[in-house]
Amino acid sequence: MRLADVLKDVEADSPSNINGRQMTQLGCDSRKVQPGSLFFALHGAKTDGNAFVKDAVERGAVAIVSEERQPADLPERVLWIRVREARKSLAIAAANFFGHPAQALKMAAVTGTNGKTTTTSIIDSIIKASGAKTGLFGTIAYHTPTGDYPAPNTTPESVDLQGFLAEIRDNGGQYAVLEASSHALSLDRLWTCHFAAAVFTNLTREHMDYHKNFDDYFAAKRRLFDGTGAGVPDAAIINIDDEYGKRLAGHAKNVVTYGLDSSAQITTKKFQLTFSGLAFTAQTPKGKVQISSPLVGRINVYNILAAIGAAQALGLSNDVITAGIQNLANVSGRFQRIDLGQPFFVVVDYAHTDDALEKLIHTARELNPKGRIITLFGCGGWKDRTKRPVMGEASGRLSDLTILANDNPRTEDPLKIINDIIVGLQKANEIFS
Repeated sequence: MRLADVLKDVEADSPSNINGRQMTQLGCDSRKVQPGSLFFALHGAKTDGNAFVKDAVERGAVAIVSEERQPADLPERVLWIRVREARKSLAIAAANFFGHPAQALKMAAVTGTNGKTTTTSIIDSIIKASGAKTGLFGTIAYHTPTGDYPAPNTTPESVDLQGFLAEIRDNGGQYAVLEASSHALSLDRLWTCHFAAAVFTNLTREHMDYHKNFDDYFAAKRRLFDGTGAGVPDAAIINIDDEYGKRLAGHAKNVVTYGLDSSAQITTKKFQLTFSGLAFTAQTPKGKVQISSPLVGRINVYNILAAIGAAQALGLSNDVITAGIQNLANVSGRFQRIDLGQPFFVVVDYAHTDDALEKLIHTARELNPKGRIITLFGCGGWKDRTKRPVMGEASGRLSDLTILANDNPRTEDPLKIINDIIVGLQKANEIFS
């Protein structure tokens, strides 16, 4: 493919001899470079892609895209293309290379701190109930009509995402659903993608090791609703029971609100909660939707309402929505009941923030108000330390018993992680022996 075609619409200081040059692939990992590649040297949180330019050249890269000046020792056969925003340039080039697959699909994205995985899974189930082929991208895995892939990131890097979208398009798919993380939005991984539906679930403490402050975190989420280089979403489905959702609803365009607040456009007046699932009637601008779901807990009422809004924005009927929601038995690690015949309930949940942990314990208490709540959890290593004590405080305050465990400490000392959590447990007057 012509290099000039791949770099169309990329703001760059391109050398005069770019015309006529050919390339075979593009990427930002020097280890994957093959002869004929276009290599993007990206600044990362831990590593700088410019440090791997020599490796990319030795592996056969024909051109380098970077925000830095050309090094003096660059071989003459290799073109140096300087850009102002390398990550955005990568997203544009990837869309060009794969033939703009997002334009052939109806796409939905879900952002927020909690609820992304479940909400995207519900939307995916609804689409499949319509008989259409689709793709799903999130924390658990990436799915396309041709197979499943491991998920190194919640949202794929732009070049990987465009490749997956092309895979969906080329295999007769019509839809794609993805979790839009704050990292992905701030790093322009979704640039060039237009969304028929964009969902905002909620905003609570998370990723304070990455974002400067909470306002910076919110600003990253808001970028989805400002439009990711391809116009604002056709519908912005926003939880107005959330403080930041209310703020976003006043900022975004094409807003459809959801929640249990009486002013929400998609809502329900009452619902039935049991360990067997949920039942309620959703009121929507497009009529009533009867819901019977195996999913459990109040939080999944919110996730279902959000998915209804997204599905309607995608043009799916209420009957298909009802069927798709009923078809989804569970979401891995999201209030997932483990039933081996024991005389008590066991639930596995991915809750990794204090807000998510609080909602998890409240859900268990609401379903079984007279029962004893035992919470076992841990925190990951080398991640936001500030959430550890507040998670400990939440569990100590709401549980009858808290048990601390390792949760992927990585290279950090597990006892240091546990000590951080204990600070919060002690605040909640937990008694240790």
